[in-house]
Amino acid sequence: MRTRTHLAIAVCTTAWINAASAQTTAYSPDSGRTPNQIVLSIPVTASVGGRCGFASAPNGSFNQNDFDVNGLAHDFSFVLDCTGPSRVAVVSQNGGLRTTGTAPTGYTVLAPYNVSLHLVATGGGTTADATCTAATLPTGSSCSFLGPANTSQGLRLPAASTAQAGSYLRVAAPPYAGALALVNGTYSDVLTVTLSASP
Repeated sequence: MRTRTHLAIAVCTTAWINAASAQTTAYSPDSGRTPNQIVLSIPVTASVGGRCGFASAPNGSFNQNDFDVNGLAHDFSFVLDCTGPSRVAVVSQNGGLRTTGTAPTGYTVLAPYNVSLHLVATGGGTTADATCTAATLPTGSSCSFLGPANTSQGLRLPAASTAQAGSYLRVAAPPYAGALALVNGTYSDVLTVTLSASP
């Protein structure tokens, strides 16, 4: 004796279904009854969020002898990989070029310099630029692109930038002309650059 099997499927939906066309029962294929299958449409949606990172991060070091006489200028290039708007921010460790030790009267161990950001969007048509003195870049200071970068802090590039060359961080200073003389020594600073997606 052959047993009859059936499968009952309930599907919850917010769409209205015509009672005459709704079929929720299917019979075993060997029962000889129809229908022996039910076709269900189940929508599946997915999305890919934006990404934002450095395709090539600013990195390296720069040495300039006699910067007090010759000044200094150097670009650290980088490439963004951001599928939407982004922000780049900078923090200075010393707030200028600093040497060790203490300064006697009339001298200083801290020399000023400027930091500039130049950001380029895909296609090169959209750019963002800003310059701050290194003195405004330690944590708690006031530069418009003081880091760390987040959705509201940092220089904002309002368009996507993926694999676009031309972005850079520039350090620059004219020959030193401060009121206090610089002591002999090696002056240095460390800049930390961070990146964030931006609404």
